[in-house]
Amino acid sequence: MKKATLSPLCSALVIPGLGQIINQHIKKGLVMLTFVFVLLVVFTVYLYQIISAVIKSGAIKTLDPDVIMKNIMAEDPASLWLLLAASCVLWIYSVIDAFLGGRKADKLEEGVLP
Repeated sequence: MKKATLSPLCSALVIPGLGQIINQHIKKGLVMLTFVFVLLVVFTVYLYQIISAVIKSGAIKTLDPDVIMKNIMAEDPASLWLLLAASCVLWIYSVIDAFLGGRKADKLEEGVLP
């Protein structure tokens, strides 16, 4: 695997959008980075709200992780799963797009594509 393919692929595996920036698709990379940031903030705020609701309800009387998780899961975590799914879809798209963009750059460098 050539440098133009490997570098964006590895970068996209770590941070979605970074592979696009390395492939010189700045706008696409910045849009993906923005989506990742927004999803992270929304996920964190929503998780904080769920944990706060569980703590305020007084349902947690022990520090046993099983009890804490049961109370958190009882708060309807469907939105958390939706946010997680959106993050996974964005990450997978970012990795595939970075790989294909790097492969195209390799072919252009070799003179295979016009």
